[in-house]
Amino acid sequence: MLPKPRIRTLSLIAPLLLATAALAQMPVPSVVVVEAQVVQARSTITLVATVTPYLRSRVSTEIAGLVRVLPVREGDLVEKGGVIARLDDDTRSLSLASDKAKLNALKAQHAELVAGTRAEELRRLKALLDAAKADVDRWAFEMQRIEQLRGRGDSSAKEYTDTRAAYVAAQRLHTAADAAHNLGVEGPRAEAVDRALHRVAEQQAIVNRTAAELAKMVIRAPFSGWVVERMVEVGEWVPLGQPIVEIVNLDSVLVRVDVPESAFAYLAVGDTVHVLVDALKRSFEGRIKHAMKQADATARTFPVQIEVDNEGGVLAGGMFARATVPAGPATSTLAVPHDAIVERDGISYVGTIMPGHDGKPMAMLTPVTLGADVGDLIAITSGNVREGSHVVTRGTERIMPFPSPVNIVNEHGTPVAMPTPAERPHGEEGA
Repeated sequence: MLPKPRIRTLSLIAPLLLATAALAQMPVPSVVVVEAQVVQARSTITLVATVTPYLRSRVSTEIAGLVRVLPVREGDLVEKGGVIARLDDDTRSLSLASDKAKLNALKAQHAELVAGTRAEELRRLKALLDAAKADVDRWAFEMQRIEQLRGRGDSSAKEYTDTRAAYVAAQRLHTAADAAHNLGVEGPRAEAVDRALHRVAEQQAIVNRTAAELAKMVIRAPFSGWVVERMVEVGEWVPLGQPIVEIVNLDSVLVRVDVPESAFAYLAVGDTVHVLVDALKRSFEGRIKHAMKQADATARTFPVQIEVDNEGGVLAGGMFARATVPAGPATSTLAVPHDAIVERDGISYVGTIMPGHDGKPMAMLTPVTLGADVGDLIAITSGNVREGSHVVTRGTERIMPFPSPVNIVNEHGTPVAMPTPAERPHGEEGA
């Protein structure tokens, strides 16, 4: 009965022995280290948060009509200006054609007035004037002859009256012909030209309005984004203002967190915030974009929105997140350079240095909790990195989660001795 526990013990030790043997065959990595510092950093608090789209819009129609084409569905990506829907535009297309034809007619009338009287028309008017003048001269001569005859008693009263009437009529026709000729020479009045121009402008506005309405029959995306809901279908009549689809933009996101009133006074727009998304096992750096100055009366919390760049499009609306925000005044806190932080599966680590049994340096990945940024440093709030500890800033990618040998070098790659809390591993720079 005794061999069984021994076999079980060997089965547990075997993987460790294999890992140790594999590690012994790997080259010893070279690392650059610095000493953790004590700085004044603001206290932080980690709160539950939710990822929301930076832009969200229910795209509506600006005009009533029948849906003819609806090319997008839920989950589709549309570019800014891309077609979301087309309404039936037959009636407005005909109206636009009619309005344009009337506009062209009015433009022609205006152009005719601006051009003035044609030369052919001026010659015709001049001919009429000359004819009227000749007729006046003829009846003037005839009037003079009749008056002489009447003075000798050789002309009747009727003959005299008829001749005089014809003479006066010829004078009137000459006056009319002269006026018509003068109008032809001077051209249209400025008021008539202006009136024609205003009619053209009025009709142009009607054409523009009809064209704008026709353009609105095509509903386009106001920004690039993802379709999350489709509210209508092909063949439906949509009234003015009817939502067609809802789209969201996720190029960047707003992480919403409700901050307790005890911490709200210590944060400000622009503060750097660390956001951990559990589903992605990854943390993101963001900045406070909005801090609403109105608390929820029930929970006594203030809504705060953190803008996070969504490079790669991995973040989606509604994701669960945890945001670490400022929550108190500055206190003495251990801090390390940003380069000392590595992330694996959503957990932040620092590579810590320790002496091995033979006095040679060993390194190990240590999980830590991050606090506020302090310039180029970041606070460590987990308490498992002590003051005076040395952490790795370069070469961390080859460090294991258990003690493993390393070579310590300065920034130029020159080997240096195992540092003590009183020493800095930067060789001749002494930094």
